[in-house]
Amino acid sequence: MLNRVLEIAEENRYLSLKRGFIVIQSGNEELGSVPLDDIAVLLLSAQGVTVTKNVLNALSEKGCISVFCGTNYVPQSMVVPIASHTYFTKIIKMQINASEPFKKRVWQQIVVQKIKNQALSLKLCNKTDNVALIEKISRMVKSGDPDNREAYAARMYWKSLFDEDFSRDKNGDGINALLNYGYAIIRACMARAICSHGLIPSLGIHHDNNLNSFCLADDLFELYRPIVDTLVFKLVENEETELTPQVKKVLVSVLKIKVRISDCETQVVQSMQYLVSSFVSALEAGKPDIELPLWEGNEDGITIIE
Repeated sequence: MLNRVLEIAEENRYLSLKRGFIVIQSGNEELGSVPLDDIAVLLLSAQGVTVTKNVLNALSEKGCISVFCGTNYVPQSMVVPIASHTYFTKIIKMQINASEPFKKRVWQQIVVQKIKNQALSLKLCNKTDNVALIEKISRMVKSGDPDNREAYAARMYWKSLFDEDFSRDKNGDGINALLNYGYAIIRACMARAICSHGLIPSLGIHHDNNLNSFCLADDLFELYRPIVDTLVFKLVENEETELTPQVKKVLVSVLKIKVRISDCETQVVQSMQYLVSSFVSALEAGKPDIELPLWEGNEDGITIIE
C-alpha cells in the first residue's frame, strides 16, 4: 500500500521523471530521487517549484495525488487521476442520482463518529471536563444534522482541547499551521481513495460549494480530523509549535495510526479505501449504511502500524 508523502518545501527545486523515479534538482545539482511506486501524495509547499508535465502524468497514472499549497499549508489545488475505475460511468451515475435522504443519513453517520472521535481525543489528551457532554451531543445528531450539532460540539471541543482563547483559523500560524498540515495530508489521501473508486470528488453529500472541487473528500475525511488534532496536541504539549522537518514527520505518521474496520486492525490510509468502498456499495444498494473506521486509541492515542 502506498503511503509515502513526498514534500517539496525548499524553494527553487526542479522535479523531473527518469526511469520510474522522480528526480529532485537544485540548479544543475541532483539532490535525490524517489521511486514513483512509493508515493501516495506529492505535497508542494514551497512556492518556487518547477514540475514537468511528465511527473504529474506519471503520478496520476499511479493513482497519486499532487497537492499545491498556499500559505500555512492550506491546499489551493490538487491534480487527481480521473476515469481510473472499470465502472467509472456506472458509479458516477449512482453518485449523481443519490437521493437527498440517502445523503443526509450518510452525513449523520459521519458527524456522529466525528463527535465521538472528538470526545476520545479529549480523553487521550487528559482534557475530560466536557467529554460527557460532547458524547451526549453525538447521540443528538439527526439525519442531515439540521440542528448543526457538529458546530456546537466543535466550539466546545476546541476550547477544551487547547484553551478558551483558541480559534480555529486556517490562515493562522502556530497550532493552526500544524493542523493545516495534518489535514492536508489526510484530505489528499481521501481524494486519492475517492478517485481510485471511480467517484467524482466534487460531488459531496453535505459540502456543496461551487468553488470546491473536493466536496466529497471534505465530507468523508471529517471523522479523521480528531486523530490529527490529537497528534498536534501532543506536539504542542512538548512545545513543538513550528513546522520543522521532525514535526512534519510526526504529522505524516497519522497515515499509519491504527484504526479498526471490518473487524480488522489497519492503518488510517488503508481504512480510507475500505470506507470509500463501503460508500460505493451503499450507493449501489440504495441503503445509506456505511462502515466507518473505528478509532479506539490507547494511552497516547497514536498507536502506529508499520
